Amino acid sequence: MIDVTIEGFDGVKQFHAVPWDPEEHGRDLYQRAIDGEFGEVAEYVPPVLTVEAKAAIATQAVHQHLDTQAQAFGYDDIKSACSYADEPAVPKFQAEGIAFRKWRSLVWEYYYAVLAAVAAGDRSEPTVEGLIAELPALDMLAS
Repeated sequence: MIDVTIEGFDGVKQFHAVPWDPEEHGRDLYQRAIDGEFGEVAEYVPPVLTVEAKAAIATQAVHQHLDTQAQAFGYDDIKSACSYADEPAVPKFQAEGIAFRKWRSLVWEYYYAVLAAVAAGDRSEPTVEGLIAELPALDMLAS
């Protein structure tokens, strides 16, 4: 992918040019950039993320992890799974709801402890994948 800055009558526009763009003009722009028509193509330098941006990305990943686990058991998301914890009509669903609610609490407790430890300099910042891997496991027998 090549980030192209285009200056025109309506201001400056950013465009991500890729060779697989579904639009011909996008593929053409990519090739013209590769051919040097707009100058030298610089090495990509990823943006430096703020602490807040990193935390937002990690928080979203944790939410997705919780939802994915609940969906594996047929629930819409973690909130749906937890909503069964107080419903005694079907004991199986209530037990799963209790287990999911307990697990969700343990996950968030762990996550916030990691954030605090990183902020205090007591541990290194994990990758998102590493963080997800170290979160507490779902124990469906824990209800």
